[in-house]
Amino acid sequence: MKTILVHIEGDDGQESRLNAAFDLARATGGHLLCLSVMPYAAYALGDPGMGAFPITTLIDAVEARRKEERVAVEARLVREGVSWEWAAADGDASDRLVEQARLADVVVMSAGPFARQGAMQLGVTGDVAIRAPAPVLAVPAGAAGVNVAGPALVCWDGGQEAANAMRWALPLLRLAQNVTLLTVAEKDTPYTARAAAAFLSRHGVHAEVVERSGDGASVEQVIRSVAAEREVAWIVQGAYGHSRMRQMLFGGVTRGLLADAPVPILMGH
Repeated sequence: MKTILVHIEGDDGQESRLNAAFDLARATGGHLLCLSVMPYAAYALGDPGMGAFPITTLIDAVEARRKEERVAVEARLVREGVSWEWAAADGDASDRLVEQARLADVVVMSAGPFARQGAMQLGVTGDVAIRAPAPVLAVPAGAAGVNVAGPALVCWDGGQEAANAMRWALPLLRLAQNVTLLTVAEKDTPYTARAAAAFLSRHGVHAEVVERSGDGASVEQVIRSVAAEREVAWIVQGAYGHSRMRQMLFGGVTRGLLADAPVPILMGH
């Protein structure tokens, strides 16, 4: 993964995103593309009759905040010694990230709700995961980064989303200490976990297949249980969704894992 797009926003999850991006860059010899997006709403005033002076003052304040954020992050990038560049845009964050992902190998974003945007943070990450032509690495707030060389868990149900996520994850799976390929109450499909493991093996990734019936537990609960048992460092998961309505984007498993991610999750749609 040579081009790593990382979302710069100054929210509670940014430190973890940066740490994960640094880890990816070092593990793969990659280059960071740091994208800062200022929403149009940041320039807006509630009362348009207030005149030009307040509007000018507001714009200056927004630009000053953007410059301050850039100076702080660039200083950190220099200290880390990784290859990087800076890009800035205005508008909808998910739209700009999806556009930039056309020439990226992975998009580093955050998992879980955060103080600045509340539940919207989950929706923005999910929106990009559904629409971007690259996988999203969703990093929990407070995570020290992502241990790419640690044990990995691939969640498999035979679907296209799971296949895309697994295929996109191949460069990182080759670096993992070991790989567990988990299927829960496997569907009647020719695209079985054994078939997926054979595919991985031809790419030099030798995964252990684990089949669980669920026994009354939800798929999400089983994934969390196996992740804890195996002490995995990161998870590969298909991103399932149907619309761009940000509060209703995901079905249960993906939304549940993303809202309270135990470890970084690489998602593909």
